[in-house]
Amino acid sequence: MKTIIYDNLLNEVECNFLIDFYKNNEKYAEKFRDIYPLILKKGELEFLENKLLTISKEFNAKIDYFQIVKWPIGSYQKLHFDDTYSSILSSITYLNDNFEGGQTYFEDGTTFKPKKGRGLFFNGQYHKHGVSKVVNNIRYVVATWYKKEA
Repeated sequence: MKTIIYDNLLNEVECNFLIDFYKNNEKYAEKFRDIYPLILKKGELEFLENKLLTISKEFNAKIDYFQIVKWPIGSYQKLHFDDTYSSILSSITYLNDNFEGGQTYFEDGTTFKPKKGRGLFFNGQYHKHGVSKVVNNIRYVVATWYKKEA
């Protein structure tokens, strides 16, 4: 498995709800490098959790932790491996696509253009990946890491 794409994982109403949820709780987001993750608690957003779990069960995985992340203009992430020792699966779900830059890319040159509601699932410990510089508007995503289902 390299990357599996799920278009329309979230619909427009759900994406907008999650962006509003972030904005209403932004005071709890903590700066990490040049981005602002808002850690979600299990059970806090059941509709989101249920959608992600439906897919992760196909990989015998369950949510380890997840967050809504605000990527301001100028933010980016160099090629990297996820540094969680228990993670067997990662996903990025785009909540908006009205920004420039911010593509998810892999070491082999594969690039995914953000599309509102699209989920990308891959093993971030084995596939080096990054995010190109956001050059216009703000990028919002749900970043999720999964561990093996017991």
